[in-house]
Amino acid sequence: MTAPLPLIIDCDPGIDDAVMLMMALGSPRFDVRAITTVAGNVPLRLTSRNARMMGELMGRPDIPVFAGCPRPMLRPPVTAEDFHGESGIYGIDVFEPKAPLQPSHAVDALIRLLKAAPHKGMTLVVTGPMTNLACALVMAPEIAAHIREIVIMGGADTEGGNITPFAEFNIFADPHAAAIVLETGLPATILSLDATHQVRATQARIDRLAQIPGPRAAMMASLLTAANNLETRARPGTKVPMHDPSTIAWLLAPEMFETVNARVTVTTRPGKEFGRTKVRPMKTGPHRWVTKANADAFFARIEDILRIAP
Repeated sequence: MTAPLPLIIDCDPGIDDAVMLMMALGSPRFDVRAITTVAGNVPLRLTSRNARMMGELMGRPDIPVFAGCPRPMLRPPVTAEDFHGESGIYGIDVFEPKAPLQPSHAVDALIRLLKAAPHKGMTLVVTGPMTNLACALVMAPEIAAHIREIVIMGGADTEGGNITPFAEFNIFADPHAAAIVLETGLPATILSLDATHQVRATQARIDRLAQIPGPRAAMMASLLTAANNLETRARPGTKVPMHDPSTIAWLLAPEMFETVNARVTVTTRPGKEFGRTKVRPMKTGPHRWVTKANADAFFARIEDILRIAP
């Protein structure tokens, strides 16, 4: 039997982060060592509460949650309450979790946890702005040797952006941090809008999830229904893409995806392309840019996780 994959999740919950956390915390494939939070979809106080709330709802209040950077490195803050709702997680009742935030800052926690990991022993999932990880890599560049892979939700190429014509939200929210992380040359798999727009929560898929017994399936269906209501309001006629959950799906079953090796850079100079990811395919590039995703297989994996008894 394969040992669970050691994992640190850096996120900004967020409806799709909540779905991602349900997948990660509900699957025996992962040994989630910590959750670090950053300002992004909503301000830091809410992303930090929401991460702890999801841990409690998934029966994992033992996983420590560390609050990180409350704003980007250089640019003015941007958030997305217009989509995720004022609480950050539209679709379920929010509450104050019993487990407190850890006293350490997320950047300090990342440095400490990575230094304690074996060589190339830790996988990082990053589903928000990359501020925490960039700061950690600047403060302690030696931690790079302990990172097996970074799995990133961010960027766009052929699909264009979702906050500007060129830029995807997570990268746009802190392009300087994204540039620092990608310029390290660390192995990274990048699930951009090019891939996530191919996996959408259609009503038929939500209905199948809702038919699975148990409160977790009901919560998943409620989150995706709420996300679809917001997606329809913003972009009539479309269903919500599975942005952040794609990171966990990649780690569960990379055969569901197609990739190209590339070197990915970020535009940080002011102008209309600020926050744009540029993808240069190359045989020995350090990054895997995901180009295709199998939506039916993706949702089958979610169904498998929800059928696991809590």
